[in-house]
Amino acid sequence: MRRIDIAPEEGEAFELVAWCKSLKQKIRLVIHYLPAGGHRLYFSTDTSVCGKDVYDIYRTRFQIEFCFRDGHQFTGLPDCQARDEKALDFAYNASLAAVNITKVLRKLTKMPFSIGQIKSLMVNAHFIKRFLT
Repeated sequence: MRRIDIAPEEGEAFELVAWCKSLKQKIRLVIHYLPAGGHRLYFSTDTSVCGKDVYDIYRTRFQIEFCFRDGHQFTGLPDCQARDEKALDFAYNASLAAVNITKVLRKLTKMPFSIGQIKSLMVNAHFIKRFLT
């Protein structure tokens, strides 16, 4: 087992090549110990890939998947009914940009709210402004 060089605030990570019984082949396994306790396991069936790459690829992949999940749940990603390619492109970009803006807003203001709560706050603020002006 070899240690992977990651930032101390991300925890600790170790890599090794192990036999996976269910896949019936060797895998490159990365064990990521989180700073708050607990751990995550990432693996690749390509054992020639270094553990740092496996770690970076999976972290990036999960961030992308969470962005799409939040887009589906909170910003209407699947709700566009346009058929034109440019209109669809605009709708997808607007939805994912809204997710990113709320994440940045949450990080900058250190608000302990979820994206759904921020969406509710923004919608309520819009209606109050509309009714009072």
